[in-house]
Amino acid sequence: MAQLTIDQIHFLKSQNVSPSMLFDGSGLTKVQRDHAMEALEKCFYYGGAPCIKAGHTLRSKAGHCIQCDTAKIAYQLRNSASGYVYLAYSKSTKLSKVGFSKHHPQDRGEFLRKEAYGNIRDWDIKNFVQLPREAGKKEFEIHAALEKFRKSITYEK
Repeated sequence: MAQLTIDQIHFLKSQNVSPSMLFDGSGLTKVQRDHAMEALEKCFYYGGAPCIKAGHTLRSKAGHCIQCDTAKIAYQLRNSASGYVYLAYSKSTKLSKVGFSKHHPQDRGEFLRKEAYGNIRDWDIKNFVQLPREAGKKEFEIHAALEKFRKSITYEK
């Protein structure tokens, strides 16, 4: 069994990551670790092989070093978070948007209209689902499934 070092604890604190989000993956295969982390709803692990770049052992679920690339922390937290996946629609442009929000989607619809997201002011939330976990992951899965219908637009925020 591995122990978190003082440096790791300081790093986690600096990134606002609670040690309760970590799993000790010492001695486990990737499959065993993945199953255990899923069952325990853990986002990060330690106790595995050190990263090549700097020898760190704090990793995301996917095995990325979170000390070398702190962006992996935000990505993992968003992916694992509970929240809402929503479908917004603009009647004027006939465009749809699939998104994720930690807050009720009606609040998100108001934000999209107020900010004129995509230069569009008539976003309407048509449907949503509340998920107890992995809402961000579901959003990405839906985006991947709909990729062939994607239309990129350019606008100034």
